Amino acid sequence: MFENEMNRCVSTDRLEVHHKRRDGGNDLNNTQVLCHDCHVNTITYGKEGKSPPEFSEEIKKAAKKRSGFRCECRKDNCHISEKMLNEAVINASKLC
Repeated sequence: MFENEMNRCVSTDRLEVHHKRRDGGNDLNNTQVLCHDCHVNTITYGKEGKSPPEFSEEIKKAAKKRSGFRCECRKDNCHISEKMLNEAVINASKLC
């Protein structure tokens, strides 16, 4: 596994397509696939201001495919990463 993958969220459930920038347009370059929990943790989620138009179904589908149908969040303390999941499994196995 690549080092930059260690902090990536492992969620494949409740995926949503997030606008990287509110004024960045509605093309694939302005998309980030996030699970619902990571999406809620973005600085713009639920905040006042002009909301961009929703992405088309075609763009949403392309973004999810590009992400490998997995959350693309890499922020610390936002989600369960592969590293954290592996550590939890190791610690649980020590209890047995």
